[in-house]
Amino acid sequence: MGDLQYIIPALGQVFSVMNLALIFGGLVLGMIVGCIPGLSVTLGIILLLPLTYTFPTPDSAIIALLAVYVGGMYGGSISAITLNTPGTNSAIATTFDGYPLAKMGKVKKALDTSLFASTFGGLFSALLLLVCASFITKLVSKFASVEYFSMAILGISLIAGVSGDSLAKGILSGLLGILMAAIGTDAVTGVWRYTFGIDALRYGIDMLPAMIALIALTQVVQKLRDFVITGGKMDDANKIDNVGLTGKEMVSILPACTRSSVIASILGAMPGVGGGVAQFMCYNEVRRTSKHPEQFGKGSLEGIAAAESSNNAVVGSAMIPLLTLGIPGDGVTALLLGAFILHGIQPGPTMFTKQGVIAYSIILGCLVANIFLYPIGLALTRAVAKIVQVRYTYLAPVIIIFCFAGAFAATGNTKEMVLTAAILIFSYVLTLLDITNTPLMLGMILADIMEMNFVTSMMSYDKDYLIFFKRPISCIILILTVVLVISMLRINKKVEALNQAQMEEMEREHAEEAGK
Repeated sequence: MGDLQYIIPALGQVFSVMNLALIFGGLVLGMIVGCIPGLSVTLGIILLLPLTYTFPTPDSAIIALLAVYVGGMYGGSISAITLNTPGTNSAIATTFDGYPLAKMGKVKKALDTSLFASTFGGLFSALLLLVCASFITKLVSKFASVEYFSMAILGISLIAGVSGDSLAKGILSGLLGILMAAIGTDAVTGVWRYTFGIDALRYGIDMLPAMIALIALTQVVQKLRDFVITGGKMDDANKIDNVGLTGKEMVSILPACTRSSVIASILGAMPGVGGGVAQFMCYNEVRRTSKHPEQFGKGSLEGIAAAESSNNAVVGSAMIPLLTLGIPGDGVTALLLGAFILHGIQPGPTMFTKQGVIAYSIILGCLVANIFLYPIGLALTRAVAKIVQVRYTYLAPVIIIFCFAGAFAATGNTKEMVLTAAILIFSYVLTLLDITNTPLMLGMILADIMEMNFVTSMMSYDKDYLIFFKRPISCIILILTVVLVISMLRINKKVEALNQAQMEEMEREHAEEAGK
């Protein structure tokens, strides 16, 4: 499990008063920026990064930034549950069941489930990072562009599970997402694609403004529309009750947490995949294997557990390729890679020998941050949630300002604000046509991974299209894709049949009551 000559000094550093205080402060900051729609974990890290130059040691700086990462991944679920507006893109799947459960008046139960699952997933991946970093790195190092393309195909197949009532509309939405991701300069040929001569589109659509417009701003516009329609009576689930998660319910969601944590930890260790993909894959897998798939989307505790344990499990595993290969696992660890270099830390294969104490300090710091998340979450979630508990007529303008500020902060260019507004209009038209945005987001996230690895594969194997079936790991992934698609389609039919049966039962009961 690593060399004790590095681990013992690392323990002393992590449990210093300074580092414990930094972990606490980072978790709170992460919860706040994660909670507010329009902000992000990335923005929280960017805000803290200049201050880390005043910290006593380089590992203290990285530990503090990791604490923001951990806290932010949980914080995104607070607004997802209370406002149906995910604070971070990795909390999108949390809205599927978190908000419906909150609308039933069970906000505390939804938040407790999210906190428990987040802590479980975070601890699982942090322990995995500590115990199995070298083994997982060897496994992932065998993946080439062919395997990454097959993984992207597997991710795209999840559209079948997040398409809502219409698979055709879900596929259309996913294709639109892929098309939006193709806008800009081709990375291989340098040709401008789908820019229509508009210079602002030359570098494509940045992911952060797109996510802000498709998720946060669209929700705000819908709620403002509902406010007008209802004459000012908003039905937000923003009052936290006192009935939390019971011990029996905690035990019941453990299989969902475990399954999601395992899948997300594997995905998180794969550079470029990240929490955006993991949450959907884990949610669909738990739904596929659940005894009550018909409850998903209506307030299922398993659904919340799957979404939240997956996004926090990505945190620790995403550090595996960063620490051992010097390759960022997702967007946040790409930012952390910059912080490593700025503080004179060189991640890579030699880090565990040349900078062993720092490496294990960072790993143990990630573990301690996840341990602290649960008590801090229990103590401060209600206070942090008050940020999004104010009257929506006051909150909406503030969210809109933060959203456009976050879009501007992505590149510091005003064109991002214009693109955000344009995507918002497009997204709202889709909602009017009853086309869900979730497959669109999935398409955007996976399109670049898919394209770059396909082009690389074709260049490496002389345009051999069968290479994806010739390489064993890639072939297994593609076979798994077909199995999962068929399985999800069957689950969708089963859920549709159960919903139809419930509707017929309700109509029968109403008819009997009317007859009496």
